[in-house]
Amino acid sequence: MSSCMQFSALILAGGKSSRMGQDKALLNLNGLNLLEHMQQLAQESGAAEVLISRNQPGFIADQTQQQGPLAGILAALEHCQSAQLLVLPIDTPLLSVLSLQRLLQHATANNNADAACFADSPLPCVLAVSPTLSTLIRAQLQSGQRSVKALLAKLNAVSLPVPTTELLNTNTPQDWQLCLNLFNNGVHYAEA
Repeated sequence: MSSCMQFSALILAGGKSSRMGQDKALLNLNGLNLLEHMQQLAQESGAAEVLISRNQPGFIADQTQQQGPLAGILAALEHCQSAQLLVLPIDTPLLSVLSLQRLLQHATANNNADAACFADSPLPCVLAVSPTLSTLIRAQLQSGQRSVKALLAKLNAVSLPVPTTELLNTNTPQDWQLCLNLFNNGVHYAEA
């Protein structure tokens, strides 16, 4: 991991979990809730600090409500101590340390790109932390554009491929059951 600069990680855990029917951050995976699991993943990937966007006491709360992941990223930027920010959604627990390190290295290898992501997936992503980034997100939210994908396009994000099962997004009880089946069968480790 020596080719990567120091980075912070942000876990986006502020959603309503309406399709899941319960708080996704509290779902149990291998003895940890998803929030703990994603924190552990960020730390094992080498994060200098782990920030958590979650609209509850004790966490970083959105400054503007109902604005999705961009509002969480914007609020966290004020607390970020590193030049790079790895943004992790709470609901992709099959991500591997190796894939996240590859993503961080890809951002660094491309002349410290302003943004990097996996092909066809806006999250997780790596963002170069700067006042310009905050300004861009703020303007995008004010114009009613809440899309992380649109932000990455504006930043000319570099992308790389990743095994698709690692990006399994667990939004519904059916998605969660599939995730548990894959996890219990070691799929996430086989791809690492």
